[in-house]
This record gives sequence, structure tokens and C-alpha cells, in this order.
Amino acid sequence: MIDKSAVGARPRGQSLNFTRHRGFSMIELMMSVVLIAVSAALAIPSYRDMVEKRQVTHGAEQIASFINLAQGAAMKSNEVITVSWTHADGDDWCVGAVSGDTACNCTVTDTSSDSYCQIGTKGFVIDNSSSKDRDILHSIAGDGSYAFDPVRGLLVDLDDSMNMELRSHSGDFRLNLMVNNTGRVILCSNSADHAVPGYEVCEQDVDVQLVEAES
Repeated sequence: MIDKSAVGARPRGQSLNFTRHRGFSMIELMMSVVLIAVSAALAIPSYRDMVEKRQVTHGAEQIASFINLAQGAAMKSNEVITVSWTHADGDDWCVGAVSGDTACNCTVTDTSSDSYCQIGTKGFVIDNSSSKDRDILHSIAGDGSYAFDPVRGLLVDLDDSMNMELRSHSGDFRLNLMVNNTGRVILCSNSADHAVPGYEVCEQDVDVQLVEAES
């Protein structure tokens, strides 16, 4: 008869279980670091592109919405609404709108001033402080102001227009915002090389106007 208490004996149903503890070798650690570095190097440009696309589209959409609101206010209130803008060197720019056919000054902050931009009793200005990406506005072309006809929303002077070019910080992505004589806001890229996904390339006449504005 076998003595279960003898050395080397084990209870029935139990198995010997030897566990070997093993850590990472230096080569494995180095390979992990290299893989992480390669993944980061591939991801950073894509993330930068995504951020810059959003900078441009967000800025353009904000200004487009502002202009559309001014056009709608003209038709709703049945009065002329005049839009005007200024763009100094660097990131100092603003666009304002006012009731009537006399342009306001969007840099004026004194609400009692005759030059203050307002529709009704509410200030009506969008400027570089409206967005954290203040320096995306590259250029503005036009006469400095135009007025919306209250009946159809067209420009009172059909020869008026406004062209803006917005660029991402690197300049890789660009959008042009144009207001044509029907009052319609058009967003497009002036070059396929700098196009923003989701927006078409501008027609040739738009490109010509922008080149003339920059020269």
C-alpha cells in the first residue's frame, strides 16, 4: 500500500503546476518604443491636418452665417442693411452690419456712437476675437461695404461684391468666401492644391478677382 504522506506523493486529482515568471527582454522593450514612435510620427501630420481643416471651415462658416443673418434681417425688417469691414495688418479684422444705407465702423465699441454697428438695438459685429483662431483671415477684397435690398435680398449696387480668403496656420488649406451680387455666400477653394474636403474649387473669375486684390 502506498503511503500518501511519503515524500513526492500528491493527493488524487491535483497536478503539479510549475509557473515560470518571465519579464520583457531589452530587445522587446526597444521594439515597443520604436513602434510607438513610428505610430506617433504617422499620426501627428494627420491630426495637424484635421485641426487646420477645422480652423478654416469653422471661421468661414461663422462669417457666412453672420452675412446670411444680415441679409435675412434686411428682408424681415423691410429696410436696407449695410455690411462693412476692415482688415488691418496681421490678425486685426472685423465685419459689421447696420440698419440703413450708411456704413458703420466695426471697430467702434461705443454704443452711443453714430458709427456703431447695430441692427435694431443689438450690436452686429464679428471680428478676430470671435474665434480662438484669429489669424486665419488672409485678405478681403471689395469696396469696403455693400447694402442688401430689403425686397429680394440682392445687393443694392449690383457691381458690389466681397471676397475673403481664409488660410490655415500652415497655409496648406484655404477657403474663399465670396458674396455675389445676388447676396449669395459662396465657399470654395481657390486651388486644388489647397482645397478643403467638402468644398469645390472656385471658378476662374473668382481666382482672378482674388489675385487682383492681393497685387
